[in-house]
Amino acid sequence: MKKTLFTLVLMAVMGFVSAQSLQFEWDGNVYNDGEAIECINDEFGYGEYIQHMQIRNLTSGDLNVIVEKEVLEDLEGVMNFFCWGSCFSPDVFVSPRPVTVEANSVTGEEALSFHALYDGEVYGYLVMRYYAYDESNPDERVSIIVKFHRSGEGVAENAIEFGHAYPNPASSMVSFDYALSAGDKVSVSVYNLLGQEVMGQQLNNLQGKVSFSVADLNEGIYFCNLFVNGCAVKTEKFVVKK
Repeated sequence: MKKTLFTLVLMAVMGFVSAQSLQFEWDGNVYNDGEAIECINDEFGYGEYIQHMQIRNLTSGDLNVIVEKEVLEDLEGVMNFFCWGSCFSPDVFVSPRPVTVEANSVTGEEALSFHALYDGEVYGYLVMRYYAYDESNPDERVSIIVKFHRSGEGVAENAIEFGHAYPNPASSMVSFDYALSAGDKVSVSVYNLLGQEVMGQQLNNLQGKVSFSVADLNEGIYFCNLFVNGCAVKTEKFVVKK
């Protein structure tokens, strides 16, 4: 009787394992369904925390995979979005189109990423759950929990001031007021949501106003990053709207 019971349990476990058609992995690590990981990767140095990820198809047939997000623990001042084939706006919770993952294959390193954009003075945890499933079988899904964490440790207190963007939204020009400490080498750069630098300049005066023309930029969200002696110390977010 005990042997029969053990056999039934073993078969059930094996059936569950074999039923899993997808798995999350990255950099040689395979993540169990529902596993939690912490992301402290401020990839561009201006408050955009990125967790890169890949999806492996464990089956012998191609799968059209949908990615979905769920907010488990929100944090005011942090905007989240994900990229799955292309990047989607923060209000998109389910990828509007699938990405085909070939049989017994893993996606490329640029296909999937999870993003958390922190405002300049915001610190703490944003906790997200991400799902992956075949478009034709949404009930069979795997998930991973990502804990984005901006700790604030080592943030220097200094006399540098960098004001909010104005006007915001901007259509033609955007400006920032600033005041600096003597002897610092300071520059500002503007980045789009993909982390691409679209413009920048050095600041040679100790105080004043720095302005950028945004007339040629696409509508959307941008970040102006203040660098002091090569380190990003302040970030201001603004919107371009024509």
